[in-house]
Amino acid sequence: MPVLKHEQTAEKLAKLVEKGYGQGEGIDYKPFLDVIRVPSKGRVSRIKGWKTNRVHHFLTDSETRYFYLLEYGGFEGFQIIDVREHYPLIEGMNEILPTLDKQLIKRVFNQKSGEPMVLVTTFLITLQNADGDISYYARSVKDYRQLENSQVIERFEVMNRYWKYRGIDYGIITNKEIPIVPAKNIEFIHSAYHLDEYGIKDEEQVIYIDYMLKLIANYQDSPVKDVAIQFNNDLNTEDGTGQLIYKHLLARKIVKINMNKPINLDLPCSEVTFVDKGEGIGAFYQHVDSI
Repeated sequence: MPVLKHEQTAEKLAKLVEKGYGQGEGIDYKPFLDVIRVPSKGRVSRIKGWKTNRVHHFLTDSETRYFYLLEYGGFEGFQIIDVREHYPLIEGMNEILPTLDKQLIKRVFNQKSGEPMVLVTTFLITLQNADGDISYYARSVKDYRQLENSQVIERFEVMNRYWKYRGIDYGIITNKEIPIVPAKNIEFIHSAYHLDEYGIKDEEQVIYIDYMLKLIANYQDSPVKDVAIQFNNDLNTEDGTGQLIYKHLLARKIVKINMNKPINLDLPCSEVTFVDKGEGIGAFYQHVDSI
């Protein structure tokens, strides 16, 4: 778990808070750590979120992969409505300090300068149930090998007490526990969620989605890649548009496949399950009839 400590003083931390770091919700949230200000030994990523419509910052592949799972997945009876990465443990920290022994106190103060250090939890996730009730859970993402480090374990214990004090479920996720295949599948389709970012207008989106669904339904024995090519030929679109629309259908869960296996465009259309054909069903032929 990241800990912001280098050359930090109470004054500098106060300025970060004043600038909004670690505050806000949804599109307005500003992560306390970002790929610009914080060096990382891992591969950094900047990804526009489906749920928040803002750019998220990740410092390792494991953080990125867990985020993809949060974007696509959910929990039975709950919907994930917000994901806040690199959430700082500031509010309420003073209340738990008296409960910490001398060894744990060392993990929240710089031992040389005596200045405070800010512990950061990788994810604070907001859930909403069918009745609209809101709840939260917090997760730290860490390489399993670092759990052998006593200082890391002690920082996690401070985090555990912090979140327990706030009444929020907390846990640690290691890279061994993150399923790589589903995460990579979601990465493959993730950028296709917003078609307007490809210059496809709303009316075109409805027509394209409808036509792709009809092709999938009518050519069950054909590979998805062939149907995507036929889409391009039939509608005279740019190469790759058919594949983009297929990825969009997966991202929006209009259709589903087995996400525990690598996405394979040689998959026959019979393996694609229709979930929601959308309100625009028949839009392509309605458009043709209107010409």
